[in-house]
Amino acid sequence: MQPEPKQAAAAAQAEEITICPNCHVAMPRALRFCRSCGFRLGEGIAEYTETVRLPNRPTTSAQQASTANAAAAQTGANTWAPITPVQPLMGQASAFIGSCSKKQGRKRTPWIVWVVLGITVASVTGGGLMSPFGLRNKARTAASRSATRSYVGVNRYAAAEGGGITFESVTPPGSAADKAGLIGGDIIKTFDGQTLTSTSQFENLLAATPIGKTVEVTYVRDGETKTTQLTTISKAEQDRLASLFASRPEGQGFLGIEEWDRVAVPGMNIYGVQLTDISKNRPGYIAGLREGDIVIEFNGTPIRTERELVERIERAIPDSTVKVVVIRGSERLEIPVKIGVDD
Repeated sequence: MQPEPKQAAAAAQAEEITICPNCHVAMPRALRFCRSCGFRLGEGIAEYTETVRLPNRPTTSAQQASTANAAAAQTGANTWAPITPVQPLMGQASAFIGSCSKKQGRKRTPWIVWVVLGITVASVTGGGLMSPFGLRNKARTAASRSATRSYVGVNRYAAAEGGGITFESVTPPGSAADKAGLIGGDIIKTFDGQTLTSTSQFENLLAATPIGKTVEVTYVRDGETKTTQLTTISKAEQDRLASLFASRPEGQGFLGIEEWDRVAVPGMNIYGVQLTDISKNRPGYIAGLREGDIVIEFNGTPIRTERELVERIERAIPDSTVKVVVIRGSERLEIPVKIGVDD
């Protein structure tokens, strides 16, 4: 029921309020817009000051919740008012934006309004809005990919000239590639029936291959095509094998070779590793290895890359004697070498 005109005028004089000409609701005199219908009342400063609450106005549910929480905080009680649901909160936010738009006329909503709205919704939804940016999903995807990806145990692989994937060495001892008989310098042409053309393709195949699956591998060594069977392993297994080798009680082998280069062996369709610096009074020199020798075999394993030679020397058991095949000039020599220990 609308108030009587005489009663409203008296109340306006007593309470310093104004009556909205549109909806006839009492408002503080200094307001520019009616808070009930949005009708323009005139100019005033109250729009920029704290809200004046009129007496005998019904208390909103939000005010009741705020009052209950404040009382609980003072008494130390564990009673809290219900949390405002998301849908009403969104409605209130929309109404707030709408009121801002009315107050600003045809101007755009201030940017701070959108910032506050975004923070509010994100806090209510538990931060779920961050998921489109991938901050959580990327970490989970990377961890999942690493856990399910197959490993073969080859080091520093790269695309080979003419197609396929080549690598510098096989590590650690006992890895999938090691058991399959591969060595550094081999060129893998096919993996599980797929012809390899790039490192990214090889990585994708490893990611798609189940751990523990036995696949056929076609590779080229010294110009000859060979085939072997390889059973993939997990990252956890590869790490375990590497840890076992690093902590081996016997220690790692040592010869005292300081520098070397990968070279083509004259008169042969193979590569070898030429020794360019050997420390005197070290196991290699004492055994008869000399600068300029080209190592083509170590303890029965063909040597085609520098890193493979280093890996094989470290694998050798200290105080054991191994056969090293070298090319010296035009001669092929087999030299028994006693392995030292790497301090």
